[in-house]
Amino acid sequence: MTKYIASDDVQFSIIIYLPKTTTLPFTDFYQRLENGLKAYQDSFDSNMCWYLFKNTVKVKPDELVYCPEGFTDFGMKKLALAYQKIEKKNDTQIFFIDGEHKSSGQVITYNVDKSFFDDALISSNIDFFFTKLEDLQLLKQITTFVTKLANVFTDSYIEIDLMERVEAIFPKRIGTSLLVYIPVPLNAKDYPEAHQIIPIHHNDKQVGTVIVSVDHFPCFDNIEDVKTMNRLDVRLREADLLPERSNL
Repeated sequence: MTKYIASDDVQFSIIIYLPKTTTLPFTDFYQRLENGLKAYQDSFDSNMCWYLFKNTVKVKPDELVYCPEGFTDFGMKKLALAYQKIEKKNDTQIFFIDGEHKSSGQVITYNVDKSFFDDALISSNIDFFFTKLEDLQLLKQITTFVTKLANVFTDSYIEIDLMERVEAIFPKRIGTSLLVYIPVPLNAKDYPEAHQIIPIHHNDKQVGTVIVSVDHFPCFDNIEDVKTMNRLDVRLREADLLPERSNL
């Protein structure tokens, strides 16, 4: 088997594609983000603070949005202003950055878009962008994080975007570049290539599945990694379980 050679750090995004809705009350708007942030704290850093992110990575202490105790008054004000743009402009986008960054830091983006054509359905996603030292502990944290997200956002699709590391066989669709959450109960025996299959339960019933493709950060130079991910994606595509991102 070809050996994978780790680099010093890795950049990637973990993206939650939230279900489309006809309405999005403000309480749901901020609760979604709060749930994601709590899962981040549980998985990476319980003391993590987030600040409003504009055009610079420089953190302004008076623009603290979220701390271990929850959203600040300033944070709630900014969320309310972002929420108002959905009705005024049919979309909104708000960014947060951590206060402990080394270079580009960890960035959260919350995107909401109201369609003019699809019965005015509202689509949204939360994107966690990371720049972190690549090691086995990080992979365990990522798996824990996505599993926690899946337990909260049980009816969402969740994928990881490993930037410039893997080439998807279905580039317009979500895929198993390291891991993916599918809101459908799957059986581990049907995906023998996967490193790990994690069932997600709600009310004692399996409602979804986290698929971890390999036990390290994959790379398109590693032919075994590519084969594994392609096999998984083909199986999921044949089962009609890899939707196009534009449809989510």
